[in-house]
Amino acid sequence: MRPRPGGFFTSAKPSVTPQLGGVPGFRDLLPLEAEILREAQESLLAEMRRWGYRHVITPLVENMDVLDTGLGLEQRRRLFKFTDARGDVVALVGERTVPVARLVAGKLRSAALPLRLCYSGPVLSTDEGRFQQRRETYQVGAELIGASGPVADAEVIALAARCMEATGIRRYQIDVGHAEFFHGIMDAVKLPDKVKAAVRDALVARDFVALESLLEGTPLKSAEHELLLRFPALRGGPEILEAAGGLVRNRRSEAALSELGRVRELLVAHGIGDVVVLDLGAIRDFDYYTGVIFEGYGPDFGRPIAQGGRYDALLARFGRPAPATGFMIQLDLVSEMLTRAPRPPALPRLDAALAWSESGLSTALRLGSTLRLFGMRAVVDTQPRSPAEAQGWWRAIGAANLVYCRSEATVSWSSGGQRARSLPPEQVAGRLAGGVT
Repeated sequence: MRPRPGGFFTSAKPSVTPQLGGVPGFRDLLPLEAEILREAQESLLAEMRRWGYRHVITPLVENMDVLDTGLGLEQRRRLFKFTDARGDVVALVGERTVPVARLVAGKLRSAALPLRLCYSGPVLSTDEGRFQQRRETYQVGAELIGASGPVADAEVIALAARCMEATGIRRYQIDVGHAEFFHGIMDAVKLPDKVKAAVRDALVARDFVALESLLEGTPLKSAEHELLLRFPALRGGPEILEAAGGLVRNRRSEAALSELGRVRELLVAHGIGDVVVLDLGAIRDFDYYTGVIFEGYGPDFGRPIAQGGRYDALLARFGRPAPATGFMIQLDLVSEMLTRAPRPPALPRLDAALAWSESGLSTALRLGSTLRLFGMRAVVDTQPRSPAEAQGWWRAIGAANLVYCRSEATVSWSSGGQRARSLPPEQVAGRLAGGVT
């Protein structure tokens, strides 16, 4: 220990003011945003249940051997990792498809396929840029496991569209592509694996300057060079399938185009053909996608709200080979979009504020319980107030009704700009519950 000025000895640490702003990349959700996010989550899960999807919960922490099995090197690099008390290396999940795959191959191994599962929860990343300056975000997702082919792909895309509607988003677009279209092109061109990976990264980032620079240093033929430069622009309606078919000469890409055409027909049957755009230049940054992929966008929003696709090889890594497809929705972006809307959602209004005099507390408590049993939002004051003070408190919290409990037998009830009425407590409860003013 060292002496402090003045001769006193101490081992105490100096006082430090807490950082009230929180950790960079993590944030608090204030009441309005938290309510919007919660309402969106409940609406999404309710829509998924209507389609037959059952809710599961997986932990926020997974063993690294599970994540090593399911994720590529770049995805593993973004994880928060640490060693637990037993010496095991664990990580905070950065996505929830891999944990669901582990669950299906493990505790649900005996369950008959196909399985329709949904989930919700936070995910974390060390890369702030991945979640737009955030390292924690919230997701709701659905997985259709054990079903292959265009019918299953179309179901998941249509469900994603209906989920976007369920949150209150009225104008949106679904971009649908196919991972195999790009893989077929890469198989056909003669490039080193390192260059192919760099081309893929440039296309994922939509960095066309870097793409052109890469291609200029390769021995590609002019037709192949032109195809890769045109690749990001291959998007539109069903006519794009024919145009793309004239550019490729490999079976893998041709099969992808045929499958996309069938999926689009089914999406028309689902009633969402008018919001679907075929995007053959779409490439996802997760390694496990093997087939149809898609992204959902809201109005005037450059980032995808919904993302998903087919990942037929993932379950086999966990010892239960099965085709699968699914998607997730970014709740944070939904909340941000709804808040920006011309008429943003408001906090749910309290139905009743119950104030009380010294002799009216027990009445206020009983009446509050009764109103809540009827499903109403009722708050009981924590201190006695005069009638004038009760009016000020009522206006401050913004409740629809003020109930002032004067005694066990009499309460005063005010609603909006109407004159206060003195009634027995049971009549007030009955009138409020019945919607009578």
